[in-house]
Amino acid sequence: MEHRKALPTTVEVEGLTVTLPIPGGALTAVKGVSFALKKGETLGIVGESGSGKSMTAHALMGLLPSAAERSAERLELCGHNLLTVSEKMLATDIRGQRAGMIFQEPMTSLNPVYPVGRQLCEMMTLHGGASRTAKARALELMNAVGLPDAEERFNQYPHQFSGGQRQRIMIAMALMNEPDILIADEPTTALDVTIQKQILDLLKDLQQRLGIAIILISHDFGVVANFTNRVLVMLKGEVVEQGPTRQVVSAPQHPYTRKLIDSIPRGSGRSVATQEREPVISVEDVSRTYHVKRGLFGSKRRIEAVQDVSLTVGKGETLAVVGESGSGKSTLSRLILGLEAPDRGRITLDGVDVAAVLQVKRAQIVQPIFQDPYGSLNPRMSVSQIIRRPLDIHGIGSRRERQEMVRRVMEQTGLTARFTHAYPNQMSGGQRQRVAIARALILRPEIVICDEPTSALDVSIQAQILSLLAELRVELNLTLVLITHDLAIVEQMADRVVVMHKGRIVEEARTDRLFADPQQAYTRRLLASVPSLEMLR
Repeated sequence: MEHRKALPTTVEVEGLTVTLPIPGGALTAVKGVSFALKKGETLGIVGESGSGKSMTAHALMGLLPSAAERSAERLELCGHNLLTVSEKMLATDIRGQRAGMIFQEPMTSLNPVYPVGRQLCEMMTLHGGASRTAKARALELMNAVGLPDAEERFNQYPHQFSGGQRQRIMIAMALMNEPDILIADEPTTALDVTIQKQILDLLKDLQQRLGIAIILISHDFGVVANFTNRVLVMLKGEVVEQGPTRQVVSAPQHPYTRKLIDSIPRGSGRSVATQEREPVISVEDVSRTYHVKRGLFGSKRRIEAVQDVSLTVGKGETLAVVGESGSGKSTLSRLILGLEAPDRGRITLDGVDVAAVLQVKRAQIVQPIFQDPYGSLNPRMSVSQIIRRPLDIHGIGSRRERQEMVRRVMEQTGLTARFTHAYPNQMSGGQRQRVAIARALILRPEIVICDEPTSALDVSIQAQILSLLAELRVELNLTLVLITHDLAIVEQMADRVVVMHKGRIVEEARTDRLFADPQQAYTRRLLASVPSLEMLR
């Protein structure tokens, strides 16, 4: 790639305000926000869903909705005055060239009808780069962000990648032109801890080599604390606290900042039950193999997603399944749910083969909470319709009783009444995840399979959801299978942990024992990758 003369990489924001029209008035999504970002510096922006974090980033990139109104005393990015710059200049010289952005929802940002390699190359060729150079750069970045078999997967489509792998593709896309400023909106939300560490190390390395400035938007205070120089805390569109990261973490001044820090899951001191439990889920020597075609005319490749896995889950127990993307965690969950059939082995729910349980009956026994809420919610249905749908299918209660049940579960999962008639595309990622959780809980199932249930939630709402699941577990003797990359949640919630690697179980232990004395090198590597606030205090 040709070396170019760098433009000033400072960001200057003074008095930024963004107003959105809503029925009956206007919503001030960002109110009087001011900050500056110097060359080579990393600024973290934290806050709950709806606090204005992403809207601030979109205002900088000129990506606000057409009806939004933006005003500021000063708004400069990469040496350009964004208050006067033309849309053509934004598109050709700033976005994707001088300023890159990693979006929160990779599946909605990637074009489903084009291979990922083509989409990566277009980031460079649209700005004048040569096709051959673009492909070499794309392959280099696919390897750098931890995507295995880059040459082979270059021509695959977004749906052929896991959620974490799609996020890595988005990160590679943002880095294609070696931007002067990188805005990362929840860049590691869907990633397991080892890949998260690799990505953050990659961004740090790029920052040191090229002197780029980075704005990191996240609800994970642990990530922000370990990666940024300064932090800016937002609440309801306003900045309530900002300063050097170490200072804010060690001595937060605003009650809201203290609340965010106190909401981070901590598992120390939790007692783990040791009594024998009646098995409610039994997995016996289960294997599942896929055959993936290499290109349009290529041969098929064999992928052993799950290999000879055996485990039991006791009634009322919480079992955590952890491992990196591609380890077989989600495949195992789909097998337990009966969404896929194993090639070999047997899975039973309450002693009955899962394949023999009728779909309607199975839905009342076991319910899923999926990782990608946007992909699992019907975009044409309102929130109340989505949550009420299982009740309608099973004919539970009268119309009024269903409405009351929906209201209660929305309240439990942190969804206020104003979301009743909202649609998924009108909600943030965290709010959509709450809808998915509410829908899963509405039938009060015996078993809940949670596939990254809080990955898109900010820490305070995450704490509420985990507390809710813990209460329901006790109240209903609920059995939970928790599939997650967040080991702090595992330590807080789980009775036992199963560690998977390349489709196999490599370690299984009681939670307290596994965290105190992991036996396998792979498990030790996972635990060592978890970001912590303690080192900054």
